[in-house]
Amino acid sequence: MSHSKRYFEMLGAAYDVPSGTDRFDAFLSAAMAYFFADDETGQLAPDVPRYNEGDDALDAHGSRIGALVSAAAAEEAEPAAMFHAVLEITVATERVTGNQAASQLMNHVFPCQLEELPLDFSALADIRRAMKPEAAKAQDRIILANVVAGQQLRACLALIQRPVDRKGRVVVSLSYIDWSEALIARLGEAFGLTSSETEVLEGYLGNLTQKQIAADRDRALETIKVQSKSILRKTGCGRMSDVVQLCASIAFLLRQLPDEPLPSEALSWVTPRVGLSMLHLGKGRELAWYKIGNGTKPVLFIHGYLQGPFFTPRFVQALNRADIHFIAPSRPGFGYSSPSKSRRDFDATVVADTMTLLDSLGLRTISLCVHQGGASHGFRIARALGGRLGDMLLIGAGVPIDENVHLSHMDPQTRFAAVATRHAPSVMKMVMSVGLPVYKKRGPRAFLEKQFSRAPGDLETLATPSLLKVQSEGLYHAVEQGGEAWVRDGASAMANWSEDFEAVTSPQTWLQAGQDSIISCSHVAAFLEGRSHIRFRALEAHGINILHTAIPEIMRELSKLR
Repeated sequence: MSHSKRYFEMLGAAYDVPSGTDRFDAFLSAAMAYFFADDETGQLAPDVPRYNEGDDALDAHGSRIGALVSAAAAEEAEPAAMFHAVLEITVATERVTGNQAASQLMNHVFPCQLEELPLDFSALADIRRAMKPEAAKAQDRIILANVVAGQQLRACLALIQRPVDRKGRVVVSLSYIDWSEALIARLGEAFGLTSSETEVLEGYLGNLTQKQIAADRDRALETIKVQSKSILRKTGCGRMSDVVQLCASIAFLLRQLPDEPLPSEALSWVTPRVGLSMLHLGKGRELAWYKIGNGTKPVLFIHGYLQGPFFTPRFVQALNRADIHFIAPSRPGFGYSSPSKSRRDFDATVVADTMTLLDSLGLRTISLCVHQGGASHGFRIARALGGRLGDMLLIGAGVPIDENVHLSHMDPQTRFAAVATRHAPSVMKMVMSVGLPVYKKRGPRAFLEKQFSRAPGDLETLATPSLLKVQSEGLYHAVEQGGEAWVRDGASAMANWSEDFEAVTSPQTWLQAGQDSIISCSHVAAFLEGRSHIRFRALEAHGINILHTAIPEIMRELSKLR
């Protein structure tokens, strides 16, 4: 397939995402196919161009699509609003009017007569009871109503009211419930049901009779009756219809809550401010930096590409015991640091900002701790420090990328980011513009699971709340101001910074993860081999999250820094 055809297929896939954010993955696959002849080996297509600057047309498309996706994601995030159907019924004539959501939910045209509504018999009976004269002052009633629209059966939570300001009218508000497998499992767990009882409950929620449930499950009717009694006992209900209504009420509440509760700060995709200071740089720019730990010995920390200057409580406690504190600036455009003036001066701005910070703190000499994708910046800063540089500790750090050697080892997401920032930064920016609203809707866990899809050890860290939290904070930090900083920083990491590396001859210790899926431990070892001022250690049991999982080893090396 030609370069131009791949380009337009990628663009077409991008324009599909606003119509359904679940289509983002197809767009990402098309974006990867734009670059790679073989995505498994990382072999680049022979006709992939290389742009030093951005593609204005593609940037415009990306901004436009990103805005559309943001709107679509916001709409998808509010199912209660989308399915909040309202019916108004005139008591005297049983004439029904409905809003647009009601038309969509019921696949029905309004106005109509009450008997024409595609509601189950029980729901219609409840509505008619509310229409009787003696019910005019009755309390609001909540029921479970089943809407039969075409071949679909939709369960809805229905609120029946007799508003005092609408005499002679009954108002019914319906909210659609998707009885998904995950929701039914949560209900079963909440009530302490067995797996068999949960399956029986699912049948009742699907409006099946006991005989139908028995037939579907290939069980005796008596077995279903016994399990039904157990469900009634565990839920504290007298009738199965009450159980169904209770489940509907709980379902309505559950969908207002996240599946995996995180601290409120994490849920809002906001970069943490604990320990934050701001340094005024002049010309309207500010540098955000964090002090981590309360020890007396300062160490300059250069954060990674994705994981920012954030640490677990365990790491901070270990820093304090070692009498060390980190000075951790956010690079331009990350977190709350002002962006660089342009992509072209990003690297120089990183160095200038850092030197200004060290001078403002009165630090004449300083040792460096450099993490992952911060390596290129770490060596540029080390070179600028000259005689002011102490020692360097590099944790999971990268080396100058050789496309012919390193790409084949990388996981697909990292490989794509590496190539896109080097060959077509506007493609990377488009992916960020389209992807950010999608992942803000899906949540940080979904992003990190995708990132760690080929790293079982790193996937396991997401089960630990403190590790999920700190990784989520790094993600927020990377995209606080949008995706442009990600593009600029990626281009910096992918540039040839060999001269800066060779210029720094101070003592260095490299701690490399044996299971790193970003860059092979063996590739890093081969690059560093034969350099007398460098000590290399492979930590075989660790992966991308080495900064958070190898704390004792890191502290031993930090304590040795001059």
